[in-house]
Amino acid sequence: MTSFAIVATFPLLLQSFSPCFNSPTFDSFVTLMSGWVLNVHRHTVTGTIRAAGAVGLKHISSYHRFFSQAWWDTDTVGLTLARLIISTLLKKDAPIVLIVDDTLGRHTGKKIAGASMHRDPLLSTAKRASFHWGHVWVVLAIEVELFERRWALPVLMSLHRSKKCSEAEGRDYRKTTEQARSLMLLLAGSYRDREFRLLGDAAYTNSSLIKNRPSNVTIFGRGRLDAVLYAPAAKHRKGQLGRPRVRGKRLASPQQQARCNPERFEPVMINAYGKTSIVYVMVIDALWYRAAHRELIRLVVVRGFPGHERDDVFVCTDVSISAREVIETYARRWSLEVTFHEAKGKLGFEHPHNRSERAVERTAAMALFAYSLVVLWYAGEGHRTRFAKSKTVPWYTRKPAVTFTHMLATLRRASWAQILLDPHASAADLRKRIQPLVEYVSAAA
Repeated sequence: MTSFAIVATFPLLLQSFSPCFNSPTFDSFVTLMSGWVLNVHRHTVTGTIRAAGAVGLKHISSYHRFFSQAWWDTDTVGLTLARLIISTLLKKDAPIVLIVDDTLGRHTGKKIAGASMHRDPLLSTAKRASFHWGHVWVVLAIEVELFERRWALPVLMSLHRSKKCSEAEGRDYRKTTEQARSLMLLLAGSYRDREFRLLGDAAYTNSSLIKNRPSNVTIFGRGRLDAVLYAPAAKHRKGQLGRPRVRGKRLASPQQQARCNPERFEPVMINAYGKTSIVYVMVIDALWYRAAHRELIRLVVVRGFPGHERDDVFVCTDVSISAREVIETYARRWSLEVTFHEAKGKLGFEHPHNRSERAVERTAAMALFAYSLVVLWYAGEGHRTRFAKSKTVPWYTRKPAVTFTHMLATLRRASWAQILLDPHASAADLRKRIQPLVEYVSAAA
């Protein structure tokens, strides 16, 4: 079968990953990643090979073995991807913003390695929890600013196993926060000379990530209104008996202070979630002993935050950062939720039918890597091509914003035009090229 290969600049980008694989495995990686972004149907292994136009180039089992048996490691690929992002899309002296969160990948079937029942955040409400069978993935992403918006590019990920699943497989149970800490240490430890800002929601604002973290990492997160706070300990007097105190007197919780001291709230103009609004804030610098031990933490109680009917509180481990910056920085974590939505809807994050342990861990990672690579390609080469200018329809009068859908469509248009619009190809040659593409596109999803 004739191959309708991806645009030539995309495999050039993938050359950076060649040290992560041996030669045959790297060839499979390029084919699978190319097919992954070209695939417009379900992202199974066989569907991906058809999308790459690689049917007959290798036996199909070799591509299945790439996920289940081949020698390569997702952390090594992720660190290589992080190095590409940091070197090409970020300023050298600017802090590196990291976002951590978890997402549910829904699957069916009881013989899937690592799968169990998990709470489904999309279907659950405050009064009723909904559960679904599948995998929970803890993901660490690097945030970049491109084309007047922010993007969360996944680089490291870890499969979370429930207590029941861990016991059945003879593993030690690890919380999602402990897995997030491991990912943070892996990336921050690779760039000890760079400053990192780690953003996480309330589930990731706790002792697992705050205590004993690397000195180059600052935590931004969502705190608790009922947090138990203390004043800093008084200095140990000369000649005083006993060990030095580690905390001072107990303070009122953020909720109590907000209720009893409304005059302490001050108006602040913020830009969050694409909108400018005025909120009222109260800053508390105190010891949140349970989460941060003896470290002084800045807590910002916010009243009138967009989308929040009640008071909320955000925290930062750097007390020199202003309340406005704490709020705006925390709001940037939403870009990772957008990434999860696109990876599931456009890149088949939940599609593969793999069952073995290695295959399960690698196929989901493939979809997240593909998201980051498409953005990298578009930022470096794609936006310069004529295929980046898509035709507008009459009912849209405004200039369309650059979205991931636009980036992915540009990559596909450039790839298919490369072989279908060749002015030097003969009619017979063009028919051979068009036939596999027509067969693939017309196939049932």
